[in-house]
Amino acid sequence: MNVTHARRFSAAVVFLSSVVMATAACTSTTSGQPSTPTSAEISAATSTAATDNGAPKVTSPKNLKAITDPCQLLTPQQLQELGASGPRPDKSKWGEASCTWRNDNLNLNVAPDTTQGQGMAAVYAHRKDFSNSEKTSVNGHPGLRVEKFSKTCGLYVGTSDTQLLLVDVAVLRDVKPEYRDHCAFIEKVAGMVLSNLPPAS
Repeated sequence: MNVTHARRFSAAVVFLSSVVMATAACTSTTSGQPSTPTSAEISAATSTAATDNGAPKVTSPKNLKAITDPCQLLTPQQLQELGASGPRPDKSKWGEASCTWRNDNLNLNVAPDTTQGQGMAAVYAHRKDFSNSEKTSVNGHPGLRVEKFSKTCGLYVGTSDTQLLLVDVAVLRDVKPEYRDHCAFIEKVAGMVLSNLPPAS
């Protein structure tokens, strides 16, 4: 990993951590505990082929570049089901377009990384910088839950060995039962995005 890439990703880690902790400090209602992935789910995502820093390889890669507008990564029907509205084009700390949906109930952010070329290897290289992290899998893709607090959770998912998706949420009001398990909720979001992506050629 080159120095420029490391600095960009470190900035992204710090940014996510600060946003999550600030939001967690400002909210007061209680949430449920996130579900724990089964050993079968984890082993499906963490195959024996892994990078030197332990990042799992992606066995069924998707083409995240196929949808160039991050606000189109979720369909209107999916957004309605999730209760997400008010899309706002944004930019990630690594300089790529992202999208945030904000309303009175939740803030949901989806940020693709198709430019840095490191995939989940970059996440694992900086895993120690997160306050907390937990391996998971989403539709067979390796994932890492990060910065899980009472009202917030972040999730990195490897769409290929060189691309990844960051999804993070801040639940403001538990108006839907699924909002109480915010880490499971963003895994649902990530699964929806994956279902909209074509296979990598």
